[in-house]
Formats: sequence, structure tokens, C-alpha cells
Amino acid sequence: MTVAYKQQSADRLQESLGLVQRLIERQRQLEHLATRPDAVETAADPLALQHNLQELGHKLSQLHPADIAHVLEALPLEDRLLAWDLTDPSRDGSVLLEVSDAVRESLIEVMEPDELVAALDELDADELAELAPDLPRQVVYEAMGRLDEEERGQLQSVLSYDDDRVGALMDFELVKIRADVSCEVVLRYLRRFDELPGQTDKIFVTDEAGLLKGVLSVRKLLVSDPDTLVAEAMATEVVSFHPTSRRWTRPGLRTLRSGQRAGGGRARRAAGRLTVDAMVDVIREESDSEMLNLAV
Repeated sequence: MTVAYKQQSADRLQESLGLVQRLIERQRQLEHLATRPDAVETAADPLALQHNLQELGHKLSQLHPADIAHVLEALPLEDRLLAWDLTDPSRDGSVLLEVSDAVRESLIEVMEPDELVAALDELDADELAELAPDLPRQVVYEAMGRLDEEERGQLQSVLSYDDDRVGALMDFELVKIRADVSCEVVLRYLRRFDELPGQTDKIFVTDEAGLLKGVLSVRKLLVSDPDTLVAEAMATEVVSFHPTSRRWTRPGLRTLRSGQRAGGGRARRAAGRLTVDAMVDVIREESDSEMLNLAV
């Protein structure tokens, strides 16, 4: 059964962090008591250590991966590694995606290669690409071996771009449709999905060759007459980035109308998309870097 985890509000998250910190502090106290010569007399419950660890693990199991990341980042290294050891291994990959680079490095450092490969098993190609620079090369190779041919090609495509290029941030999960079908056909097509890719607020309209013709917002789709053709409802002015452009530079950002050509007369191909999460992560990383530079 799939469990849906909901991110907590800022206040609730601080409460959760405080509880985790108290449980870890109690764990240290119990461990100290256990090492004393009179441990038998001072320990009220011989199973207190195990019970406290179980309570800590249970609390972590109730948190969203992003909230676990917040908790890990707030803890000193020794306490962080204790909490990480008690995190459900099936969620390791999701948590590694959420933590900062420095914390991610400290977590990966204590993981065995087989644990890392297992953590990557549930990740998409673009998510794996995000972690790849921080992983041992052999782990990346093993993880790639588990992907199908299409996903492997997507991963290799992302890894071919430097970190400061737009292509390194591409998400390959995008919904594409044709312009010559009706909105009713599109709705029937969407209902075939178990769930839509995260942050899907628009659908990409392409031709037979996969060239981008426009976008159809989900909001527009829902209020349009079912018989309306996608070509009539879609927006033809599209914000697009070239994969080799530097992130967020003016030359890399273009607003193009359908039918125009981009860069040297070549048509645009819908290779991937940039999500809000990816952009926010970049902004956060750059802000953290600036703060560190100011502190030096």
C-alpha cells in the first residue's frame, strides 16, 4: 500500500524537530547510564534504549521526506546520523533529493554501495541525474543498469550538461498531445494516467516530429467546450530555454510564438521541462552559497 505523506506547517515542523531532538537527547542519556558500573541499579527499564529508538523511528516515519530533510539539516552530525539510520530505507532516495549538498554528502558517506543502489531504485531518471554528481561512479552505473532504454538515454542526456546549464535541471516527465484533437479527447487521455507528473499545470502541444507548437493549461482545458480543438484553446507564446544555456541568463530565456524558429533557424523540440521545485532549489543553493561567502 502506498502511503501519502503531507508536509507539515512551519509550526508543526518545529514541534516535530523539538520532539526528535528530545528523543535523541534522551537516547544519549540512556546510553550514558548503560555504560556506568551501576547501570543495573540506575536503569529503570532494561529495554528503555530500544523503546526510545522505536519511538524516534516511528516519529520519523510519520514525516514527509522534505520534513525529514529539514530535521536532518537542523541536527549536529552525530545526531543526524542516528536519525538517518532510523529513517525508512525505502524513503532514502526521496530524502537525499531534499537535503542540502553538504548534508547529502555526510549521509552518502556512511552508506554502503548496495544501500545507495537500493535508495535510487524508486527515483526517476531526472531525479537520479540530480544525485549522480554526489554518488560513487559505480553506484551510478549500477542504477543506470536498472533503467529501461528510454530512461537511460534521458539520464545520459542530463549528465552530459554541466551543472550550470539549464539541461542539467530538466525533468522528462511531461504530458504531450497533438493540436488536431478535441479537449474531450485530451480529458479522456489524461484519465488513463494513474497520476499526472508532479507540478503539471500545462500540457505540451507537439507535432508528429515532437516539435513544440504551444501549451494548453489544465485550467483552460477544464473550462473549454469539449468539442473545442486543442489548436484553438492552446497558447502559442511559450517561454522556453535552450538546454546548453546558462541558468537564468537573459540569452537563455526566449519567448517564442508557435511556428517561429529558435537559434539558427532550427525548430524547438520538447525535450523536457523546468519545474518550480527545480528553480527554487537553484535559488536556495545560490543563496546558501552567497551566505557562506559573506561569512568567510
